[in-house]
Amino acid sequence: IVNLLLFMLSKFNKENIAKEPNTGGVYRFYNKDRKLIYVGRASGKWGTKFQPDVPHSGRYRFGQRHRLQSYYQKDDFGKDDGHPTKRALRPRIEYYYTQTVVNKPKRRALEKKLKKGLKFNIN
Repeated sequence: IVNLLLFMLSKFNKENIAKEPNTGGVYRFYNKDRKLIYVGRASGKWGTKFQPDVPHSGRYRFGQRHRLQSYYQKDDFGKDDGHPTKRALRPRIEYYYTQTVVNKPKRRALEKKLKKGLKFNIN
């Protein structure tokens, strides 16, 4: 099943990420050799109720697409940076895989199982 998964990886680029669902789930990052380097989860929480004067309201705002896109945003990696993992990880990401997991306890359990022993995951 692991070898099959490697064929299902998507190239880490803005076009592919834009096609991802913004639901809750677990995402995985792979390096150029298709080796798993990071596992994370996203909750898929809803935004506020639709309000015409509030852009993007009423949609998922904290899902997998949003989380994946955050690795493209420009961060100020200063002295008191809160993202040391993101800084080290970002240049190594070549591929990714997402898995929708709606159930919160199952999502957390899957993330915990997958991230054991990975350099960029803080266990």
